[in-house]
Amino acid sequence: MKRIPLLHRKILWIPLGIAALLLVWDRILSSEKIRPYTETGAEYYFYNMKDKVLSTMKKETDSKKEDQKVLTFFGTSHMGEFSLEEFEKESPGLIVYNLSGPSAPYSFHNFTLEKLLSRKIPLDYAILEYYPDSGTDFANRYPLRYSYDFPFFLRYWNIFSTNEWDSFLKAKVFRTSVFPPRFKEAFSRIKNPGEVQQLVFIRDILINESDKFKGGIPNGLLANTPEDKLGSESERIFNESYKNFKSSKVQEYFLRNFLNTARENHIKVVLWTPLLYSTFSEKVRSAPFFQEWIDLRNKLIQEYPETLVLDMEEYRSRMKCQKFIDPHHLSGGCYAEPTRFLVEFLQEKGNLPKTR
Repeated sequence: MKRIPLLHRKILWIPLGIAALLLVWDRILSSEKIRPYTETGAEYYFYNMKDKVLSTMKKETDSKKEDQKVLTFFGTSHMGEFSLEEFEKESPGLIVYNLSGPSAPYSFHNFTLEKLLSRKIPLDYAILEYYPDSGTDFANRYPLRYSYDFPFFLRYWNIFSTNEWDSFLKAKVFRTSVFPPRFKEAFSRIKNPGEVQQLVFIRDILINESDKFKGGIPNGLLANTPEDKLGSESERIFNESYKNFKSSKVQEYFLRNFLNTARENHIKVVLWTPLLYSTFSEKVRSAPFFQEWIDLRNKLIQEYPETLVLDMEEYRSRMKCQKFIDPHHLSGGCYAEPTRFLVEFLQEKGNLPKTR
């Protein structure tokens, strides 16, 4: 039996052994048993749960009645609170799912839409969040680590940037780039096991809520954040996130691609813009980049005239409940109204059958 050239030299086994050891440690430090000691956020679970939602969609829509319509949300945390109970009350024949993710970009929404279609899941309405945060390179940070697969990346190999390729490949090879080993947090939680139990408890709640509400994570509580705090937070968030705002050509491509895919598959798209805290909304909407964002929307409507626009700012005067968790997020207890407005909008402009 011939020996493999070079590998018979013992000195070469040293770097190979070190590499193997590093890979073993990489898998141990990023394992499910270790992660509760080192994780600082729940974003991974929000993205990881989407395959489960798609499986539920497939099972349920395979047995749906012919006259039932299917609606799915494609957005960010702004869309997590829509009320299934209100949908059931306002439009009982509508089957609703939520494929939104924290800070999710348009490339992620393309990814989930294509997976949905590849499984032959019917879809009548796609509610696509139209807000500048989803149109930045920064928005892609979570899906690059938590979500995409090789077929999707190879399909759009010439669209993604070199940096995005680097992040994606690193996440696939080195799992500690996805779940960094934060030793300071680990030592603290080893000393206080209750912290670990609390994190696991919260994680399990998120998973159970996603299963129950088909991808949404509704919170029925009414937040009571003081006005002065909302005002100062509006200033801080605007200065941190929007003063140097830069839109992404990559995400603009995927935004158009989503609309094109929807057109090809006869899916009615609604470009939905969330309601923000009034002071924050005024600051964002008066910024130069936001007018460019509106101009892009107008251009998209010309290219895809079948696409509908629902901007919640236009409903502010009709919103009786305007309590906010923070400048970005309307309190979950207020979401019966946006849900009702959406149903009315679809009945008026999107050919959703009226059932009342």
